[in-house]
Formats: sequence, structure tokens, C-alpha cells
Amino acid sequence: MNRVRWTYFQEVSVPKKFKAYLWDHIEGKAPLEKLIYRILIYGSFKDIKWLYKKYPEECFTIVNKYPDINRSVKFWIKYWHSISHA
Repeated sequence: MNRVRWTYFQEVSVPKKFKAYLWDHIEGKAPLEKLIYRILIYGSFKDIKWLYKKYPEECFTIVNKYPDINRSVKFWIKYWHSISHA
């Protein structure tokens, strides 16, 4: 399996409601790319919508980078991105 190179290394605070998705970062901070990836993989529609509002360009980049992200998640991120850039 080929590893995907990270683009977003900066550490960000993990909101309490997402701490369960970042079980390997108990100190309350995580790399931005890992936070976005885990929410896109494990999060609810509401979580993903919140995430896109906070990090629109980062979500768009990440959703196009990782092949294991669900098709419906990719659809919504690309859709929101297209209407925000119309």
C-alpha cells in the first residue's frame, strides 16, 4: 500500500466532540491533516459539514488525496466546494 504524503502538518486543538476520533492524540492537539481525515472517515454528516465550514480548502485537498474516503463524503465536499467557488 502506498502512503499518502501529508500536506497539512500544523498542530491544531482537537474539539472535545472529536477526541474519540483521535485516540492516539490524548494531549488535545493533533496534526490538521489527521484531524480532517479522521472526521471525514468516522464523522457524521453534521460533523463533516462543520469541518468543511472551518477548513474548506483543506477538506477539498484531502478528500481528493485519499482513495479510502467514502464516495458520498467526496460528493458533498466537492459539491460544497463548487457552489462556494461559482
